[in-house]
Amino acid sequence: MRSMTIENEGDSVVAMFLERSISDEVRIMEIGDELTEMASKMSAEQKLILDFQKVEYCSSAMIGQLVLLRNATERDGVNLRLRNVSPTIQTIFQTMRLDKVFRFDKPDA
Repeated sequence: MRSMTIENEGDSVVAMFLERSISDEVRIMEIGDELTEMASKMSAEQKLILDFQKVEYCSSAMIGQLVLLRNATERDGVNLRLRNVSPTIQTIFQTMRLDKVFRFDKPDA
């Protein structure tokens, strides 16, 4: 089962997560590897947008992968954005003070 879809939107690459819960450690490692590889091939003027529209829960392991991805994109000059993050997951980012580390796009209407 695919964990996400990848689409181009203008100068952005959008990875939309397909699962309601992102908690399986093996899948999280696969997601992290795929996103890091994709980001390494992007140019500095591009955005990598992670769309959480369907996600209701993500484990601390997934948040750890997001931090690693953010470090890689920051190093490579790629603009990492999070989109459609649920209020519950947003609260987790705020509690961990990661809301100051990540950039959040406004939810889709």
